[in-house]
Amino acid sequence: GTDITVTADSLTEVVFNADFSTLSRGFHTFFVRTKDETGKWSVAFTDEMYKFSNPEEGVLYPLPAITQIEYFFDVDPGFGNGSEIFITPDSAILENFIADINAIGAGPHLMFIRVKDENKKWSQAAVAPFCKIGLTVYLEGPYDIGSKMMSTQLNSNNLLPLEQPFDSDTTAQWYYNGDESVAAIPNSDVVDWLLLQARDATSPENATAETVKETQVAFLLKDGKIVGLDGESLISFSAPIENNLYLVVFQRNHAGVISSASIEQTWDCECTYNFSTSANQAYGGNAAHKEIVSGVWGMFGGDSDGNGIINTNDKTNIWTTEAGTPGYLPADNNLSGQVDNSDKNDTWAENRNKSSQVPE
Repeated sequence: GTDITVTADSLTEVVFNADFSTLSRGFHTFFVRTKDETGKWSVAFTDEMYKFSNPEEGVLYPLPAITQIEYFFDVDPGFGNGSEIFITPDSAILENFIADINAIGAGPHLMFIRVKDENKKWSQAAVAPFCKIGLTVYLEGPYDIGSKMMSTQLNSNNLLPLEQPFDSDTTAQWYYNGDESVAAIPNSDVVDWLLLQARDATSPENATAETVKETQVAFLLKDGKIVGLDGESLISFSAPIENNLYLVVFQRNHAGVISSASIEQTWDCECTYNFSTSANQAYGGNAAHKEIVSGVWGMFGGDSDGNGIINTNDKTNIWTTEAGTPGYLPADNNLSGQVDNSDKNDTWAENRNKSSQVPE
């Protein structure tokens, strides 16, 4: 190759001019590598480049206009089948855009972007790794099929309590006597309070209540994201985990779920898991949660007494006594702020005899 003069050192920074005069116009791959004092060569660093002028000819060739830009995630859908970024054709484009990541699950991903020119030639795709951060879960009761979001009626009607509500029933599977509270519900997207547990076990079936390492209360947003009490911060756990971290999610009138896989906490993704993407995201599969619309799984509603089993007791002991009553109530399975027939017929009756698969 073409030698670059350097001063020998264990770490070298050098600025140099590469001679491109013999290269033809168009795309090229540029390589740089180093050799150490033992005579061993490094792996070559590579970079793609495009030569658009030939000084020896005295001619400057204009770049063809870019006519189309598209992006896609993880798997190439084929040229022209990505998500289009609408532009005004030009030889150079500076465009800010917001990529739609709603359809992909939480976790690590690759984003690709490429352009097509006026000659209908596609560029190579530039790639950038990123992580969709956060914990995601849906509740069946307040889920709206049209908007693909959950209702925030409890919030908009000022019915959400400012103190965590999981200390109300010592017999409930989710009982927790913490003193967490907020001065105000942090934003209009909050659906309800959640209780989270980090359990340390070798497998989800062994993640019993005795394996709980850390408990947190959190808020659920209408798009399924679980956030801290400020309404926006990401959830992470600090307790040391010796085996595997399994996440349990409880809500006061939906059967709790536990992750079927260990939760990995990394520097870039923090604590990331999406219960909604398939039946197998929750331990127990279809027995643990249901497909509330095509491709979206959510927690079973109707567990008004919080014991992990949806049965006649939820109707007889809770719904019957609260029917016709407004408020933040256990039998309000659709979180509308009013206990009525829809809570019984559309949620409890649909899920009768379903139960939480969270190990006790």
